[in-house]
Amino acid sequence: MNLFKVKCVVAKIIDCIGLADYSIKSLGKDYIRIINYHHVLQEDEKGFEQQLQFYNTNFENVDYEKFKKYMNGNYIFKKKPGLIITFDDGYLDNYEVAFPMLKKYGFTGWYMVSSGLIDTDGYMSSDQLKELLSSHHVIGCHTYSHHRMEHNDQEEVLKHEIVEAKYDLENKTGVGIDIFCWCGGEEQHYTHNAAQMIKRAGYKYSFMTNAKPVVSNDNKLQLERSNVEAYYETSLMKFQLSFFNDLKFKNKRKRVEKITNV
Repeated sequence: MNLFKVKCVVAKIIDCIGLADYSIKSLGKDYIRIINYHHVLQEDEKGFEQQLQFYNTNFENVDYEKFKKYMNGNYIFKKKPGLIITFDDGYLDNYEVAFPMLKKYGFTGWYMVSSGLIDTDGYMSSDQLKELLSSHHVIGCHTYSHHRMEHNDQEEVLKHEIVEAKYDLENKTGVGIDIFCWCGGEEQHYTHNAAQMIKRAGYKYSFMTNAKPVVSNDNKLQLERSNVEAYYETSLMKFQLSFFNDLKFKNKRKRVEKITNV
């Protein structure tokens, strides 16, 4: 049995005995859970909708303005925790499948786009991105070519993937871009030099993928996300949002935060 199947079994057990819901509620209310998806395929639409129904019951949607207020200490989540739903890479199905479903349930989509892939086969077009923006969704930069940072990356590579990608995305969407999202998520693909370049490029926020609730005093360039996919069963989705998954990432998260602290 592979590790993913083991995780699914553990998640079902935890959910069946009520620990998944308990662990989510035990985190309190005044935080934001940022989750990240990749593809949302047509065959996974029903499961994705079930996930959105769970989010709608247990979380409060966070748009860009609410996010800024919270991170600046000017907003408190009193009834339910906040939720940011991000989509990595800029896949076309994020527009064709996810976008209408988000609209149905009143959620803001945060699309992390690799600018060099815009208008290519299987990815969203610049016009589609503009439509998302006109519907008050959010666009962030996911490098130029979906580049996983390496410790031996030369400065010109970092400039291209971080700085030039920002300008390219701004030109293609017509709006300022102040969110950067790291690619990959593996520990070796977080580097100090890349973190410095992200800061120098003028990004205000940076998203990682090391599973932790975001609170208002967190480092804005080290905001963590929890991975969920549209094909996940409800029990696994809950596990990904729980204290148990956060704990699993604790040591890695500390190491990455040390490397990328600038």
